[in-house]
Amino acid sequence: MKAFFAGLAYFVLMQITLFGCTRGDNVLSIAFHPRNPEIVFAGTTGGGFYRSTDGGASFVRMSKGLTTYNIASLAVNPSLSSIIFAGSFGDNVYRSINSGEEWHPVSRGLTDNVGTQAVNDVIVDPEVANRIYIASNHGVYVSNNSGSEWKQISRGIVSRFAISLTFHPKNSTKILAGTREGIYATTNGGKQWRLIHPETKEWAVNNIRYDVNNTDTIYAATNKGIYKSINAGLNWKAQNIGLDGGFISEIAIDSLKTDRLYAAGNKGVYRSDNGGSSWRHLPESPTSVATLQIHPGKQHTLFVGTMQGLYLSKDEGKHWKQLKLK
Repeated sequence: MKAFFAGLAYFVLMQITLFGCTRGDNVLSIAFHPRNPEIVFAGTTGGGFYRSTDGGASFVRMSKGLTTYNIASLAVNPSLSSIIFAGSFGDNVYRSINSGEEWHPVSRGLTDNVGTQAVNDVIVDPEVANRIYIASNHGVYVSNNSGSEWKQISRGIVSRFAISLTFHPKNSTKILAGTREGIYATTNGGKQWRLIHPETKEWAVNNIRYDVNNTDTIYAATNKGIYKSINAGLNWKAQNIGLDGGFISEIAIDSLKTDRLYAAGNKGVYRSDNGGSSWRHLPESPTSVATLQIHPGKQHTLFVGTMQGLYLSKDEGKHWKQLKLK
């Protein structure tokens, strides 16, 4: 879940903090099995964790062992695909070793502020299977033993409110962290961070994506729209022509045609076919979008999680179908 600080997801957290739960159809995170394209995972508020084994046609709730049903973020271990991590609101991190059948808390070493701790993003190192990073509103943490113990690694990050994390596609010791006050970079696995550019301090950064074919090109989804760098973050330019409003929760890049981008926010889903130079709204798309993912094995297929549920498009966003979570 990448859009934590501003807008929709922040509103969700306030609901949870004040009232203990929210509606179960708020879908904040989506993940995919790395080898089986038919297996899709969804994290929700109120309903917990769901799994589909038929490409999204049906989902089954699988929350055994969870002590909260408010899931903010999900990550599947790319090397050990039966291991899944779930970050929650107020109750930290959970791990499943059997594809979500059962969950166990793995939060030793995390700041214990139940009700205020929120794990906004989880990423698993593609090169070191037991190394996990999380972005929380108390900073960035790392575990080197698959979540059994955690250590804060926020040195150099002025704002401890971390929203998103992204590995460099070719070097997992290089990580970008989106915070509520800018983008920070590390080249040593989080031991030291630096602000990537002073301009980014004006942004709450919900999501960061690399162009996998040209890693000097980076996109950031922020509370002020979309920004693009073509020189590895040294300079940034707004890419907001055609977007309605500033808040963008997530950006996704077609890995086969990297000039094709999708962006999502309060007013729905947008598409660009020219690397973000201009955007057009997809008129049938759902609104109040918290997360947007391109299916890694089916590039024409999009999943979006919204405040009204989970939606699927099989034709690059032209038409959408709401999926049932049981």
